[in-house]
Order: sequence, then C-alpha cells, then structure tokens
Amino acid sequence: MRVELITIGNELTSGEVVDTNAAFMAELLSEAGLEVVFITTTGDEALRIEDSLRRAQERVEVIIVSGGLGPTKDDITASSAAKAMKLDLVLNREVLENLKKRFAEGGMEMPISNEKQAFFPRQAEIIPNPMGTACGFIVRRPGKVFIFLPGVPRELKVLMREKVIPFLEKERKEKVLVRSRTLKVFGFTESAIADLLKDVRPQDFSATLAYLPRYPENHVKIIIRGRVAEEAEDNLRKLESLIREKLQGRVIAVDRETLEEIVGQLLRAERANLAVAESCTGGLVARRLTQIAGSSDYFERSVVVYSNAAKVQMLGIPGDLIDRVGAVSAEVAEKMAEGVRRVSNATLGLAITGIAGPAGGSEEKPVGTVFIALASPKGTVSRRYPFMGDRDQIQTISAYTAIDWVRRYFLNLIPAFKNL
Repeated sequence: MRVELITIGNELTSGEVVDTNAAFMAELLSEAGLEVVFITTTGDEALRIEDSLRRAQERVEVIIVSGGLGPTKDDITASSAAKAMKLDLVLNREVLENLKKRFAEGGMEMPISNEKQAFFPRQAEIIPNPMGTACGFIVRRPGKVFIFLPGVPRELKVLMREKVIPFLEKERKEKVLVRSRTLKVFGFTESAIADLLKDVRPQDFSATLAYLPRYPENHVKIIIRGRVAEEAEDNLRKLESLIREKLQGRVIAVDRETLEEIVGQLLRAERANLAVAESCTGGLVARRLTQIAGSSDYFERSVVVYSNAAKVQMLGIPGDLIDRVGAVSAEVAEKMAEGVRRVSNATLGLAITGIAGPAGGSEEKPVGTVFIALASPKGTVSRRYPFMGDRDQIQTISAYTAIDWVRRYFLNLIPAFKNL
C-alpha cells in the first residue's frame, strides 16, 4: 500500500512551526511496512486543500491528512474534503453530544464555534479522540482510503499508534510481517558507521538498513520483511548482533530508549549514585538526567561552578592550581570530579569544564576544547576533547559525552580505568 501524507496549516507553510507530524507519521508507517511516496504541505485555503486531495488519490491508495479540524474559521479541512469528494457535509449528533458532555464535565458550556467539529463528510467513519475536541475520520472511495487526523502532535501520535496503524494493517491485502529496530549510536560519525558496516549484507537477512543522523547521535535502522514471524525475528536478532559487534560498544540505546534511561538503569542496577559538577554546560547534564522519572533514586546532586571562585569555594579546588594550569584543564576537571564526589559522598563524581564559545579560545585551547573527568572508587580519569560547532552544539555534545562516560564506566569500556 502506497501512502501520501498531507499536512495542512498556514503556520507550516510560513515556517512559523516545524512540521514534526509528517516526520513522525512517515517513520511510523515505514516501521509498519507501508511505503510513503509523497509528502505534501499546504496552507489553510480551500482550493489548495481540495487540489491536494484530488492529486493524491491519483497517485496512492492511502491518503493521511493532518490539521485543520479545529473550531476556528481557518479550520476548513472537513468541508474541503467533502467538496473534493463531492459529498455533503453532515452533522454527527453523537459527536456533538459527546463534545457538549466533555465541556460540561469541565464545568463549561460548549462555545458555538465548536459545533463545526461535529460536521463530517457523509459516509465518514469517526475516529474518536480521547485527548481533544477534534475527532478524526475516515472516508472510503473506490480503491482509496482517506484518513483525517487533528494536527495537534500529541493527539495525532496517539491516534496514529492506537487507531490508524491497526486499521491499515487490517486493510492491507498482502500480509507482510515487518520487524524493525533502531540502534542509536554515539561516538561515530555517519560516514564512520557506514565504513564499519560496509561488509554487512542486509539482503542476506531479508533486511534493509537506513542511516539517520540525529545530532548528537546517529541511528542505524534495521527493517526486516518476511512472512513467518519466527524467521523475521531470528533475522533481526542475528543482524542486530552483527551490527553491534562491528560498532564496538557505541550502540547506546534501542528504539525509544534514551541514553539517560540506560544510564539510570545501570546506576540503579549497581546501587550506585552520581553527582555532577558542570562549568561550560551550565547544568545541561543535570537537566538531561533528571528528565527521567525516578532519577532521584540515583542522581544525588549537581553544582554549576561556572566561575573560578565557585570552583574554589564549593569544591575546594586550589586557587593556585587554576592560576597555574587554567580552569579548562585535565587537572581542574579531575579536581572538580573528586570534589563533587567528596562533598556529596556519591559513588561517582562527573565533571565538565571547557570553552563553548564563540569567544574565549586561544591557540593552545581553541573554542570547543572540553575536559571531562570521572571520579570513582577505582580512581579518577579525564580526557580532552576537541569538539566542533556553535555554542549550543558544543554544550550539547559535551553533556552527552559526559553522560555516556557513566554508561561506558559500568560496561568497562573506558580503557583508562582498566589501567588503574
């Protein structure tokens, strides 16, 4: 089944809002083994919406439309769809009553403008929306299926996963099993990954590979197609194992897992906790780690020692050491890690100090120079990194690298610790 996605909204065509819906839908459909061959974006204008729908039905079997189902005047997707397909726009009384009930439960009277959200093209099959007032709907035409969804991303994601994908899997005549796995890689560039995997033959596993840059990660997506579940799953397992071996411990997470979740799992499993001292990243490590629910089980504290005075006062770093080697140095990074571990009594102390730019660099220590250190029961190690990019990129990759040090520590992947 070939699919075209149509996203609607003046905010998309003007560039005010990034179209994340199309990317999300395309990825989800691809994982389900459905081929997205066109993605169209159009503004809130009836003639353009109608034209997009007519053109789409000439090219594909499934058209999925998002946006324009709200209560305001510029939300004209339902009426435009009815006109394009030469159907009457009719009131669905059940949807209307449910809308009124939803507002009443919130202690409000439904505004008159919301009534338009109960009008749909005749013959439309309603897709209830438990998260908002805009229901989706399906219209069938000979050999074609049109699916209309609200444009609010969190609502669209739920409806795509829980309603649309199961619906399309039932509609698909050719029953093809699809298994996928996204390996999230950190520490290798996209080209380096391609070189490491150049001898891998995905066709031997009835698979295809895709390389997806997701700064600061790079993803390798495996898609297996087959007719027998056991065979597809076996192929996926074997190919994933082969790729992991070639990527030398740089696969940090899988599918919807995150690096921060994996690090949290390792800390919890080892009954360890972590304290962090940050300078150039300004608290970014702490923010990332504490986005995980339950991180209080293992995240002890964070201190942002941005100034030299803060490093001296809060972590006890000798002022003459900073004067002699500079705040951006291996010696100071190690003292920061040891200091935060000491004052917190944590299992691990992690530290970052560097020059994020755009100014402040020198010939000896250019912008992007970052030192990361980890203090542990085994001892303390540090490393200098020559990161590149703008200020935001340098801060991001510095924080990410530091967090990955914790993962690599527990997996015994930091060579310097082996020599202590």
